[in-house]
Amino acid sequence: MADTVVTVNRVKKSWVEAWPQAVAIWSPYVTLREPTWCMSAQDAQLEGLTGSFAMIRLTDHRVVIDLDSVCRHRVGDCAVQILAHEIGHHVLIPANRYDNVGLFRRMRLALAGIEDRTPLVANLYSDLVINDTLQRIHQLDMASVYRKIQQNAKIESTLHIWYMRTYEYLWGLPRGDLSGGKQTAQLDADASLAASLIRSYARNWLDGAGRFAMLAYPYLIEDAQHNKARQELARYLDAEKSGAGAEVVGGMAEIDESILDGIVDPRAEALGKSSDSSDNAADDEKTGRRPEISDMRSLQGGTGPQKRYSEPGTYIDMMRQVDPAADENKLIIRYYREIAMPHLVPFPEEESAPLADLLPEGTDQWEPGDPVEELDWFETTVMSPVVVPGVTTRSRVYTQDTDTPSKAQPYNLYVGIDCSGSMRNPRYNFSWPICAASIITLSALRAGAKVMSCLSGEPGSFLESDGFVTSEYDTMLVLTSYLGTGYAYGIPRLQSPYLDKPKSKTHLLIVSDDDIFAMLDARAPNGELNYDVAEKALVRAGGGGTLVLHSRPHYSAGGVSRLEKMGWKIHYVTKEEELVAFARAFSRKFYDRTGKRQ
Repeated sequence: MADTVVTVNRVKKSWVEAWPQAVAIWSPYVTLREPTWCMSAQDAQLEGLTGSFAMIRLTDHRVVIDLDSVCRHRVGDCAVQILAHEIGHHVLIPANRYDNVGLFRRMRLALAGIEDRTPLVANLYSDLVINDTLQRIHQLDMASVYRKIQQNAKIESTLHIWYMRTYEYLWGLPRGDLSGGKQTAQLDADASLAASLIRSYARNWLDGAGRFAMLAYPYLIEDAQHNKARQELARYLDAEKSGAGAEVVGGMAEIDESILDGIVDPRAEALGKSSDSSDNAADDEKTGRRPEISDMRSLQGGTGPQKRYSEPGTYIDMMRQVDPAADENKLIIRYYREIAMPHLVPFPEEESAPLADLLPEGTDQWEPGDPVEELDWFETTVMSPVVVPGVTTRSRVYTQDTDTPSKAQPYNLYVGIDCSGSMRNPRYNFSWPICAASIITLSALRAGAKVMSCLSGEPGSFLESDGFVTSEYDTMLVLTSYLGTGYAYGIPRLQSPYLDKPKSKTHLLIVSDDDIFAMLDARAPNGELNYDVAEKALVRAGGGGTLVLHSRPHYSAGGVSRLEKMGWKIHYVTKEEELVAFARAFSRKFYDRTGKRQ
């Protein structure tokens, strides 16, 4: 035990000395802190390091080294190579949280059906890019590191053999030098393609990510092969959890057309064929290769405005894969916020008041040290014929003559959304009502209004914010939740204490379908007819009310007429997609304070 401690301490000393050299390999301007040195397996586990002897974290830009594991893998004399590799994750790939998520996004598209394998494939791809850069450009002997680690290693999975064979192609090593195992012509050909891909996309590695995942696909399709590969390659997985604990990254809900162009199978590309051609059908069945890979647009679909966004369930799954501890509430709020952003009203513009005339308002005592030009000799002599500075001296006080108009206060907003059993869960499938509500809510908050949000599926359940708030998170948290109870929005929700005597004029907005008329015909818990509840709430709010109905125009003409006589505005949509256009128009009517309404 004492010998082990001595060995670990000796290794630490040499690795601390090697750290500046490893940093300088990339750039003298790299400013990373010295790694966290773990002296035992227990220390490593506390840092979140399992399986591998090194890891990186993008949250605090740290490198973590398990020195005890370094000794066990007999790589204590490879400090510069290994430290330079870990630094490469910070400066080259994935480098930052945004590109890390972008890497996962591209690979998930290529690994359709086996998306859970994405972190493994992303780590292997990153290592190939970094190691080849270090070996080929910076002349570091990375091959020796792999020879030490691979010595006596179990090499049975096809993914492991293919991966190591790729290094052999990259560095001109003899067949089996690193890969061992059972070689096949298919593995050899795929490794050659992978090596070419790494060299071709060394500078633009994001563009090559989808192609690499396509090459890895047949070696991961079977669960048994995947599990075996993970076990054998565990010691290399140093960046698999690099995004853990990171903040939610924006801009990832949208499906970028350029990304889809990179989801190509290099095997078919090398043969000049499309990967979904009929000529390849038999081969696909034998190799487990995905059919119809080239037409990712039809496979992915796309949803939301302009059909260009991922489904919310897919988005959440991807972000949780990058950071397993990510807050699902924050993720779903970010998702709908990103989609709503292009449709929000502009930020209010402040106008400076015009220059005003100065009007005399009176006099004040002039003290020694005050500007001489402010001394009013007339008022001073009126005060006393004997001038005593600071006692009889006076100065004139002026005020500005301004006629600045008072700013109109935007109506507060009450937004009620039907969340009955007929409504989709916005956390799994894209919801047009929630998208529209997000546009209006965020526009209202941007304009300075307060918002109260309410989900209602009654008879059954309801969920509402704690009154009228200015918190984007609080209002969006309610909107992006789900009930799935009852048959309509519950009109008795308008009897909320927060709507009893609102402090400011409030506009009532309710989004429902034609089942609302059955609800209006029913009675509130106090026995009052819900039509009367709706009328009294409208009067108390003072800012009008809008009822948006996903229904045939003029359905329940009697009920509509009754509501319109109260003062409710009725807006019909025959397709849910029309809710976005309504939300834009509504937001600009009530909350565009820039004078640039569209």
